[in-house]
Amino acid sequence: MARLIHLNGPSGVGKSTLARRYANEHPGTLALDLDVLAGFIGGWKENFFAALEMARDHGRELALRHLRQGYDVILPQLVTVHDRDPDPAFEAVALGAGATYIEVALVIDDRAYRQRLRGKRPVNDVEAHLQAMLEGPDSDLADRIRGHLDEYLTSRPRVIQLDTTGVGEDESYVRLLKALDATQEDALLS
Repeated sequence: MARLIHLNGPSGVGKSTLARRYANEHPGTLALDLDVLAGFIGGWKENFFAALEMARDHGRELALRHLRQGYDVILPQLVTVHDRDPDPAFEAVALGAGATYIEVALVIDDRAYRQRLRGKRPVNDVEAHLQAMLEGPDSDLADRIRGHLDEYLTSRPRVIQLDTTGVGEDESYVRLLKALDATQEDALLS
């Protein structure tokens, strides 16, 4: 059965990196990075969040088509309590396609998160733009996102939380694979 794997977590925690790696190692999987998709929409630099909403609409259509063809979709996307259309919409897409929805939150302690964010090297214009928003001298965006994400996660007890504090990409990826394998085993036993 196809799966929609939603990687949630604060900006810069490694969601896109893990999604790309997963897709590279699982042929046919669509790494659906909505931030990148938003970068293809004119005016994204002036109003990134409006472009992101459009990208989410397009992303739901792409995900539905891909899942219906029997392939997995991995979605690296931050969702918090302040999203206008939070990802129960993506969960509904998965269910509508007859697929399984799995949400995995990559969590990290505050000190390690700050270090990771400062050390991040953007791989595209969108990542650079978002990083500038997060690291601006007067920006409290990173703190607000973390608080909103924590609030969101308390309302979603079925979310798998993977602690990435103090571990690199390889160990985070191993933990992700183990968590996904465990959900597959649980589904088979149900």
